[in-house]
Amino acid sequence: MLRQRKCLVLALTSLITPIYGQNYTFGLSTEMAYAADISLRDSEMFVRRRDTKREVTLFLGAAGIDFDYRPPPQNLLGFDKDLSEPKESGQITWREGLDQRLQWNFSAGLYQGFTDYRSVWLDEYYRQLFSGVPGYQDADVGGGNVSIGGRYEYLEASGLINWSVGWQQDDVSPAYEKIIFGPLVRGSSELETWRFGLGSEHVLTPRLRFKQDASAINTTDRAWRYTYAAETAWALADEWTLRLRAEGTKEAEFHSLLGALLIERDWKARWFAGIAFRVYQDNGQIIDPLLVSGAAPALDSYQLQLTLRYAGPHATWRLAIGPYLTRYAETTSSNAQFAPLYADRDWLAVQGAWNWRF
Repeated sequence: MLRQRKCLVLALTSLITPIYGQNYTFGLSTEMAYAADISLRDSEMFVRRRDTKREVTLFLGAAGIDFDYRPPPQNLLGFDKDLSEPKESGQITWREGLDQRLQWNFSAGLYQGFTDYRSVWLDEYYRQLFSGVPGYQDADVGGGNVSIGGRYEYLEASGLINWSVGWQQDDVSPAYEKIIFGPLVRGSSELETWRFGLGSEHVLTPRLRFKQDASAINTTDRAWRYTYAAETAWALADEWTLRLRAEGTKEAEFHSLLGALLIERDWKARWFAGIAFRVYQDNGQIIDPLLVSGAAPALDSYQLQLTLRYAGPHATWRLAIGPYLTRYAETTSSNAQFAPLYADRDWLAVQGAWNWRF
């Protein structure tokens, strides 16, 4: 399967073979997060071809999750293990009608590997518990996505609306449950997700821009998830800009809130320095505290970043660094075996990006 996905990504590169006289951009980005026992990294490169009518971009990504797995004390047969899980991905986007008020866009992608630390931890947890039990299967993790959308500029250079419909298929590592005197029960390993999005963007004044997005998401065996986000950019003065973002999500009994701000100063629209703060809160995904579940308890997280970026005629780059703190509610007595997974952690997050237009 991985070989077929790589062949598809290579085939997609033929769509952006250079043609002289057009606008091209090449970019690299990376994001890393370090805690005492975990290392996360995610890197991506892209090539973009743009002319007056269309824009085609190919993304190739490589990520990795490294940590020292330590089994919970409740698992008497568990053992320590150093884990390193890679992830590879490819994505192509196509925008058509750049010279028109009505534009269309299409996107498709594939990935192979675990998408987050939690999934890797739970996969190893269930492997050590049940790998010798009939009914256990090693997970083949990966997926793909397709989406289509558009945008309409109903007020020239000052107002637009956008919409999108997306589908995603994920092969995940499932949970397992051993019934006393019964077989091993394997959870769902295939998830299908549909996403419907609607948004708008408005230039309210020469100094104030407002953007909002709403989405409805339906995933296999889950309730509908609804999200609304609003963002504003306000030019406080010629050199100062304030950006604010608020976001809320609701899914059955689960709900979350996010708030973020960035204040930035520029020098001659070339150099930019700023400070950003982000806070997130949710009530957790545990429905019944008496049932054993790997669902996450309530979470509060806080992130502070110092940012520096440069915007030149051909090259642009951005650096950001700062602490990221995650604070989970205590696990219940029935879910104490997942306490190492949902431990409080202090992270150092580092981001970097560089683009070159030619």
